[in-house]
Amino acid sequence: MPSTTKIIPKCSQIIQQQLLPHIPKKWRGQFKFGVQALTLKPFSSLASNARQTVANPATASTKMDRLINNLGLAETISAAVTNFGIIHPSSLINCDHSDFNGLTAFVGAIQTKKGRAIPCMVATTYSQRLPAHSQAPKRKQRMRSERSKLNYGIYEQVRTTLDDFAGRLGFWPRFVFDRGFMSFELVRFFAERRATFYVRLKASQFVEVRGEKIRVRDLYDQDAKVIVAGCKVRVIRSDQPENGGEPWYILTSDMTSRRRKIIQIYYHRFEIEETFKDLKHILDLVRTKLIRPTSLQLLLWFTSLSLILAYLSGIRVESWVESTNSKKRICWFRLFYESLVRETYRPTADLITGGL
Repeated sequence: MPSTTKIIPKCSQIIQQQLLPHIPKKWRGQFKFGVQALTLKPFSSLASNARQTVANPATASTKMDRLINNLGLAETISAAVTNFGIIHPSSLINCDHSDFNGLTAFVGAIQTKKGRAIPCMVATTYSQRLPAHSQAPKRKQRMRSERSKLNYGIYEQVRTTLDDFAGRLGFWPRFVFDRGFMSFELVRFFAERRATFYVRLKASQFVEVRGEKIRVRDLYDQDAKVIVAGCKVRVIRSDQPENGGEPWYILTSDMTSRRRKIIQIYYHRFEIEETFKDLKHILDLVRTKLIRPTSLQLLLWFTSLSLILAYLSGIRVESWVESTNSKKRICWFRLFYESLVRETYRPTADLITGGL
C-alpha cells in the first residue's frame, strides 16, 4: 500500500483530472459537494452529511435536495467512470441486486480477483419486497404505490441497463450472474448480442442434449455442450465440495475457455457481495431511509467513488492485509478508508489535543 500521506494527493488527482473534466460546468458545484458530503465521510443521513459539509442548515438542505434529484448527474458520473479505461472487452462484470430498505439496486462491478469488485454500473428501482398490508409503515406504503405506477419489471430494467452500459462502452464485456438471474430470456438476450455470460444453474434445471431433456445434475460430463432456449451453450460442473455440499452448475456462452478457468471466473463473482457489505457496513448505507430510486442511485455513485478511488490510487489490492491472527486481517478497502479518514481529520485532532 502507498504511504498514507500519498493517498489524499492521489485521490485529488483522480477527482480533479479524471472525473471533473467529464462533468458539465453547470453541475460541477453539485458534484464537488457530493464528493465532500458522501464520498469522503461515512454516511449518517443525507441531512447530517450535508450539514457536516455546509455550515448553514438551510443551505445544506437545499444543496442536498438538488443533488439527490439530479438524474442527469447520475448518468454523467456513470459515463465518466466508463471513460476511466479500466473496462475492456475481456473484463468480467459481476452483477447482482441488493435491497436498501425498500429500494433495490442493480449493480455491475469489475471483477478484480482481489476480494472486492469495483462498481461501474448502477440502476435503481423499488424493492419487490415492499409489504402490502395496511399496517406497513407509511413510507413503505407510499413506495409500494409508486412502484405500481411503473411500466417495467425489474428484469426489464436489467436488460435495458445492460444495453445502455454496453452502448456507452462501445463493446460487450463479459457478465457473471448468480442463479437468481437465470432465465431463458437472459440466455436469448446474450445470444442475440453475441455476448458472453456466466450464470449459475439450479441442479434441477432441464437442458437439452441430443434432443433429450435432462436435468443438469444428471449430466455425465463435467463440461457438457447443451441447448438452452434454442441456443448452444455449455454447462460446467465444479468439483464436489469437501463439505459434501452441492457442486456449482455454471451455464455459459463461453465456448473456448477451459473448465477450470470458468470455475475460477464464477468463484470471483462473490466479490460483488463483499462490495455490498462494504457499502452497507463500512460506509454505513445500512442506515438509508430513502424513498426515491434516483436518490439511491446518486448516493450509490458517490459512495462507490470511495471504492474506485481506493482501486485507482495504487493501494495494495489484496483480499486481506496479512496478519498472523486471522481475526485481525483487514480488507484493503477498509484499510484505505480508515487511512483516508485518519489523514483528513488528523490536523484538526492535533490542533485540539496538541498532537500525540
